Amino acid sequence: MPRDAAVAVERRAWRKGGGGAIETLDVRTTDAWSLRADVREPQQTPVGVAVLAHALMSRRSEFDRPKGAGLAPFLVEHGWRVVAFDFRGHGDSRPAPHEGSTYTYDDLVNGDLPAVCAFARSRAARKLPLVIVGHSLGGHAALAAQGTGAIDVQRIVGFGASPWLPQFEPARARWAVKRAMLAAAGSLCRRVGRFPARTLRLGSDDVARGCLDDLQRFAGTGAWTSADQRVDYLASLGRVRVPVLQVVSDGDLLECPPECGERLAARCGGPHEVVRIARGDDGGRPPGHMGLVISGRVRSAWERVEAWMRGMGPVG
Repeated sequence: MPRDAAVAVERRAWRKGGGGAIETLDVRTTDAWSLRADVREPQQTPVGVAVLAHALMSRRSEFDRPKGAGLAPFLVEHGWRVVAFDFRGHGDSRPAPHEGSTYTYDDLVNGDLPAVCAFARSRAARKLPLVIVGHSLGGHAALAAQGTGAIDVQRIVGFGASPWLPQFEPARARWAVKRAMLAAAGSLCRRVGRFPARTLRLGSDDVARGCLDDLQRFAGTGAWTSADQRVDYLASLGRVRVPVLQVVSDGDLLECPPECGERLAARCGGPHEVVRIARGDDGGRPPGHMGLVISGRVRSAWERVEAWMRGMGPVG
């Protein structure tokens, strides 16, 4: 049983949205953060519960882009009960970094994901499979949480999910660019107290200094560990026995190029597969890092992912 299995939920409101009615509520973690979440119910009996975990400089609304035609309504249309949430300090899970809050990578792994997964499990009226669909940060944090026993789900899907580690990056020039970017981001973060992604138009949400410090530590040391170094997230991947699917794109040139995502998936101890997107559904260029989730041009890949989530065999 995940250690954060007991959580409090505060009901907020109902509204209409893509895929039907949306219930918006707060899920409280054991360290007293309130995480805003949207719950969407399919019209038919659910085939499973999907928890959607967003990217670093983003929020849960990324899964509803294009509006009404994003990944969240797509999964609802295919029969999934969907829980999309904001990590602490993101979106409506306030306060945000510019309001004085701080958080670390460990907080997301050991606090947020266990609380939301426990809530999602409580919404499973019968023995439905619980699947995490994580984009970028959301994907590799979910693998870390599963490997360390913080959560217990049946399957994990990562869209462009890989931390910046030298073990996962085969291209020296690309690694040099990543290290330079992290150094610049860290310098700016130390001056203003956070990474101002909104001001720089790099994302919808700023990044807290504590979390950015962790990402720099991972890259600088090659050790993907907890801050106290007692938990080795990289080693824990060998204990991820549930099926893992990694979705990568040839158009993702920096954040998670296909080779990086493939190397992460290969470290998992259970069955793992990779979907590599070479072009958009319109025959055009493959999507970039955010486009994997928000472009709307890769629904054929989403179809393959959804079938895999149901346990309907290999994606190839």
